[in-house]
Amino acid sequence: MNRHLQRSAALLAATTLALTAAGCSRKSDDAKAGGTGKGRDKSAVMIMSTLNNPFFVSVKNGAAAQAKKNGIKLDVQNANNSDGTALNLATTAIAKQPGVLVIDPVGSESATASVKAANSAGIPVMAFDRKPDGGTLSSFVGYDAVQAGKNAADALAKGMAAKNGSEKGSIVEIQGILGTNVAQDRSKGFETEIAKYPNIKTVAKQSADFDRGKALNTMTDILQAHPDIDGVYAANDEMAMGVLAALKSRQLAGKVVLVGNDGISDALQAIQDGQMYATNAESPYALGQRVSDLILQLAQGKKVTSNKVLEGELITKDSVKDYASHLVEIGDSADVPASLK
Repeated sequence: MNRHLQRSAALLAATTLALTAAGCSRKSDDAKAGGTGKGRDKSAVMIMSTLNNPFFVSVKNGAAAQAKKNGIKLDVQNANNSDGTALNLATTAIAKQPGVLVIDPVGSESATASVKAANSAGIPVMAFDRKPDGGTLSSFVGYDAVQAGKNAADALAKGMAAKNGSEKGSIVEIQGILGTNVAQDRSKGFETEIAKYPNIKTVAKQSADFDRGKALNTMTDILQAHPDIDGVYAANDEMAMGVLAALKSRQLAGKVVLVGNDGISDALQAIQDGQMYATNAESPYALGQRVSDLILQLAQGKKVTSNKVLEGELITKDSVKDYASHLVEIGDSADVPASLK
């Protein structure tokens, strides 16, 4: 079983108790503010699932840049892909009484305790990218994960047709952290859409936890059992880069159609070099900007959209230069490889 699904009941119970105790200390004061953010200072604590992934580093950069423009004091913290660390950070954050609590759950289930504690404290809490299973959010913003999977399936079929002359062959699906709604929904969208191509068969499906190193090892093992595959879908670009490294070791880069998701710099370069066919680009920098805009609205006590769904954009070699130019225009030159600037 995936380690992110192995929840400790004792840890959750203890942390929930601590979070609730911290939240109750200010519940009466925040009840006067209606728990909407009205009258709060413009501060926020943003707990990131990880900063060991270019996607989330870019989210942080976008959020920080926009927070500065908006006059928001933003404290970004790293949970290092640990449920326990994320819960402990939330405990400390609630005790410090921020204007807004922002979370990117490590796991959708484990984040529920943090949300409920913020609810009890009257602190507006929002989430992004991954949605908690429970509690009441003031707002959630993220990309359409189901559609992302569908886009990838269509791109993979198109790429295989261009290379093999028909939408036919064997493929591999590399999944993300299955304890998150994002991984589940991307897989759901991909599998629903790829089923529309009856001559494309999935010969292996494994999780690599959205991690480049794990994807390299997973794909290396898969290639030993299935050396003649035609395509791979990796549920994020970090895993796609791990897959690409495994393909390179067998001189298969550019021969096996590879599709990812996110649009990180390494993926854009791989697409430009012809080693990767496509990515469903979901600008993390733009996501971070949107998060900070929502923080400002919450801090000002304004009504916000409870569920903001963003759409990704399929990027291939034909469109990668235009997409790189778009990133530069919104202030995200750090996510653009030098060859595309």
